[in-house]
Amino acid sequence: MRYIATFFWAFLLTQMVNFILNSLNGGGQLYVGIGVLLAVLISLTVFILDIMLKPDKNYREVIEDEQ
Repeated sequence: MRYIATFFWAFLLTQMVNFILNSLNGGGQLYVGIGVLLAVLISLTVFILDIMLKPDKNYREVIEDEQ
């Protein structure tokens, strides 16, 4: 569920930034695909960081055994 929420907020915020930057640039054609691509990249980055930063269960057991 947290992955779905992460993608939802990444999608929503990138579309908002895409719209604002497009408006500041003169309001040409809005490319939704760029926002979707950025949302996917942000979500993948968050997922990878979540996996990399999650502590190992064996590490916790070793720490508890030492105490």
